[in-house]
Amino acid sequence: MAMITLVGLPGAPGATSSALALLRTWPLEDGRRLVLAECDPDGGAVLPGALHGTVVADRGLRNLTESSRTQDLVTAFWPQLIALENDEKRSERNRLLLPGLTAMHQASSLNPVWSQLAGLFTGIEKHDHDVLVDLGRSGAFGPAGILAQRADTVLVVMRGTLRSMHAARSRIENLRTLMDSDLGQGSSALGILLIRQGPYGPREVQDELGVRVVAELPYQPEDAAVLSDGAPEGRKFMTGKLMSAARDASTPIRQTVATRRSRVAAPLQQRLLRGASGAR
Repeated sequence: MAMITLVGLPGAPGATSSALALLRTWPLEDGRRLVLAECDPDGGAVLPGALHGTVVADRGLRNLTESSRTQDLVTAFWPQLIALENDEKRSERNRLLLPGLTAMHQASSLNPVWSQLAGLFTGIEKHDHDVLVDLGRSGAFGPAGILAQRADTVLVVMRGTLRSMHAARSRIENLRTLMDSDLGQGSSALGILLIRQGPYGPREVQDELGVRVVAELPYQPEDAAVLSDGAPEGRKFMTGKLMSAARDASTPIRQTVATRRSRVAAPLQQRLLRGASGAR
């Protein structure tokens, strides 16, 4: 796994909460780390939400942009990360957050930086880091869209409601065009993360939208409020339905990445073999 981008829809279907659930439950092999990068041009939600304003907003995407003016982006990147850690789970130091913007007007200053961030995120696996990118509702359709184009997989977070189905249809068509462009990885990298609320299940969603439902999460408003608004975390929160499902979702998501990579690598390997045969 390397770079997974989550895209939301109008009506707050839960993209940021889903990204946080994945961040906190993703299985990490020894030495690996996972970064959640809040790249929503409309602004970040984790610091005032899940972290409930307990962390000073002195690090993040805005500071990274300013620091990159005087130093290499890679060098500037690491000090901007916040470790999600507590006394009981020291392993959460391997789960890192790049906080998002604190105001919408800051997004314009990042226009020259998005492509550099895409290069950084796609190469970060060399440092034993993988990246979840939260593009929010609008980030995939502006300058930040390169973070969808370059991703190993792009997951549209939606619910099984008529409103969500209607909103997803046009977004998915736009994403297909974006990802099939010269800079994109191809629309085969596109999938759906379905929040199980509403009358439409995975089969209906797939048939209607023509995109595979890669993973599902249950609709659990009380548990989701811990991630979206910093509600008190109960003793059984991490073993509840939402977080257990997020933990299980890591398997099909990682399989999707591995499958796409093998498909991309196969033609290249064949060309290399043909070239080697011709050189004999």
